[in-house]
Amino acid sequence: MRADAVSRAVLEQLRELHCLEPEQTVCCALSGGADSVCLLRCLLELRPVLGITITAVHVNHHLRGAESERDRAFCQQLCAGLGVRLAVYDVNPAARAAQEHCSEELAARECRYAAFAQVQADWIATAHTASDNLETAVHRLVRGASLHGLTAIPPKNGRFLRPLLRVTRRQVEQYLKSLGQTYVTDSTNLTDAYTRNRIRHQVIPALEQLNPSVERTVSYTLRSLRREDDFLHQQAQAAYAKCHTGKNTLSGLETLHEALQFRCIAMLLEEAGISCEAPLLERLAALARQGGRWNLSGAVYAVGKSGTLTIETVQLPEPLPEAIPLQMGENRLFSGFVLHARLETVSPAENVANIHKKFANACLDYDKIKGEIVVENRREGEKIRLVNRDFDSDVRKLVNKSFRLEDRSSAVILKDSQGVVFVEGSGAAERVKIDSETVKILAFTIK
Repeated sequence: MRADAVSRAVLEQLRELHCLEPEQTVCCALSGGADSVCLLRCLLELRPVLGITITAVHVNHHLRGAESERDRAFCQQLCAGLGVRLAVYDVNPAARAAQEHCSEELAARECRYAAFAQVQADWIATAHTASDNLETAVHRLVRGASLHGLTAIPPKNGRFLRPLLRVTRRQVEQYLKSLGQTYVTDSTNLTDAYTRNRIRHQVIPALEQLNPSVERTVSYTLRSLRREDDFLHQQAQAAYAKCHTGKNTLSGLETLHEALQFRCIAMLLEEAGISCEAPLLERLAALARQGGRWNLSGAVYAVGKSGTLTIETVQLPEPLPEAIPLQMGENRLFSGFVLHARLETVSPAENVANIHKKFANACLDYDKIKGEIVVENRREGEKIRLVNRDFDSDVRKLVNKSFRLEDRSSAVILKDSQGVVFVEGSGAAERVKIDSETVKILAFTIK
């Protein structure tokens, strides 16, 4: 590609963004690699046409020892020769990665953008190319992404510009060769240690065998997807303003196209500070149609009812701090809940059916209870064999089936020295059931 063709592609990209004004300053993020050196040379070439000032910034990550120092020295020499003011920032991604428990790659990016935030310029230009865009699109496609994610690298984001998105890596190298311009090579780009490198070295060559112009054609595809994504985003904003009928609430979702439903739900989650992925969006869209509740995080739940979706924080009762011995009379266990227990003596003449009718919503054979009876929170893995059952039931599942989420921690569970004897909402254990031999009944009501 001729040098003027590369500069023309950069100029077209910048003019399409409609953001540069004469006398503004554009700072080129300069690593010393081919892409960033190409960007700097193009911007300098276009400086008289655009009427802008060009500066540069280099971030030294200190991750590659002598090679990092070589890159810094190269950038300083290059900018001195071209008459470009250069700012150099030294950062420590290794320390940041250790402190934040993340990868050095992520820490390096965070350090880099923290340095960029200190740059005094109207715009910061980064050297992402059409090749980078293709690699990013493939990477996101493999990992899973929405339409917005598949648009890959945006040409403008905040004050960051990507003027090289219409230029391939091969064209960059040809451009620099035509100028006789040298550059440095990051040795980590030559290995397959990173996913992006494997895509670059293995996947992209395979795609080029199918279509030698894959970088250019995908570049057009991404621009088309970006236009459609922008349109859908505008439509979603209008729909969201209409459906957002209250704090953390969307109403009338059923009137929207499914694509807008998903985007509105994503906006609702973002407003509530909750990250979302495609499976969650599908689940919440179904929840709004069918009704129900879905845990989002901790005590935060999405609640669907009649086409309305609400994000609620459920205030759960405080669980019992410890086992409480059951007393005859009133037992005040939770705020607003009273368990009233009493002992009754029955005559052998009374049959079992009459006993059940006579007493409260729960009754146990007192003489079959082993040791002390207590009220206690359920424990993981606890089982109970209910009356007239020939199998054990999980206490947690019984409680979840009988109670709403906000009421589960206050469900009354009675235990003796051998385990659970009663679960509120489900009944008594087989081993303490009343029968024709029962004399003393422990009866109680829960209000």
